[in-house]
Amino acid sequence: MGTHAKRKQMTWAYRYSSSRLALNYYAFYESLYENPSADPKVLARYEAFHPLLQGFLNGTIDLEALDSLRNQVIHDMEILTAYVDCFQIYEYVLNRMERRFLEADPVTMSIDEFASRITGVIAGNGDTALMNQQIQEVMGQLPIRYTRQKFYSLVMERLTVYAGAGKKSLEDLLYMLETSAMVKLPAGMKEERPELYDLLEVLRQADYRDMEKAAFENCQGCVTLGSSRLNNSADDLLILMDLINDLYVLQLCKEEALMDGMEEQAVRQILSGVWDHFEAGRKEMLADEITEMLSKLEGIQESAFGSFLQSGDQEQEKDPVMVKIDLLLSGSSFVSLEIEEGQEEPADRKWIEKQGEAFCGRLDETLKALSKPVMRAVMAKILSALPNIFTNARELEDYIKNSLESCTDVTERETSMELLSGELLDEDALV
Repeated sequence: MGTHAKRKQMTWAYRYSSSRLALNYYAFYESLYENPSADPKVLARYEAFHPLLQGFLNGTIDLEALDSLRNQVIHDMEILTAYVDCFQIYEYVLNRMERRFLEADPVTMSIDEFASRITGVIAGNGDTALMNQQIQEVMGQLPIRYTRQKFYSLVMERLTVYAGAGKKSLEDLLYMLETSAMVKLPAGMKEERPELYDLLEVLRQADYRDMEKAAFENCQGCVTLGSSRLNNSADDLLILMDLINDLYVLQLCKEEALMDGMEEQAVRQILSGVWDHFEAGRKEMLADEITEMLSKLEGIQESAFGSFLQSGDQEQEKDPVMVKIDLLLSGSSFVSLEIEEGQEEPADRKWIEKQGEAFCGRLDETLKALSKPVMRAVMAKILSALPNIFTNARELEDYIKNSLESCTDVTERETSMELLSGELLDEDALV
């Protein structure tokens, strides 16, 4: 792209990232002041970020160290995401047992009426993307009563949707399915998060077929505690990654960007003031002169990002620096910054079948080691992530009816209907 156009793009990117960096850095300090019990492992990553920010303010940032920290945070989030997926699987199992131990209103709506109403809601919204999302929600909540072989045939059928698409798209999907289904877990889960590992071990060792109420409540407590810790740590890691990404953008753009002096001064005053508090280990309200600077950055993020999007052109895709900036500002905070060259090869049906069979083989080793309730939870999780193959509303309605009718466990069936009703129908629709 031309020098002038590139400079404009970098200016908008710099303004967006500098204002967001200042506001997020300030907000994180405030949250830490109000809630000092943050995850020590996440705080250790923040400790590595502070000197990099100071380096930028002094004009001596180590971009290689920033890139290394970014990769470490990506790994941290992979660990947390793996735990989230595991806890979700056991939460699915426990949800379907809840009515055995807790009083709940019986479901009076017939299966036929329920299937018709759910299908009507989905078919009637007119938004294809929303329809697909809601169908995936349905797939993730309905009872599963398939043999492993029948399940694998459903998986293979859905993978054929990728015929003609790029091979990497299918490879990414299969990788995501394996990690979310406990087939492929990242190294270091036990060593890096022993407190979460211990909670997960309780869930793994539980007997879900002959579970007593005390064991059920203990498992529920493990899920609740684990999920709370995961949510807090993931939120703080996301803020940190946004700080890293914005600092990365500033370093890439600083030679070309044209900044307003008053705006730049406000950004630097906020960053320097907050950094001073972190460096001194102070846990106190930030000074008024720092807080007052926030008003000078109001509205900059929205206007700068809108201008950044509008000022791009096709030449931008050929500039490796601009491609990296685009990735950093893409909204996918943990995206890889490795730039792939060349056109992606399309996947044909034979290649898809080969990849699908290999995936099902790896998955089979995992499923064979699980109890039936946990195996069904894994199946539901996978089906909810696969493409929709229903060609009309009637097929979807029949699928819902068959899934509910094939489930002879009344408590599980009513729980599935209750969960779907809460997501797609009125709260009291079932009674």
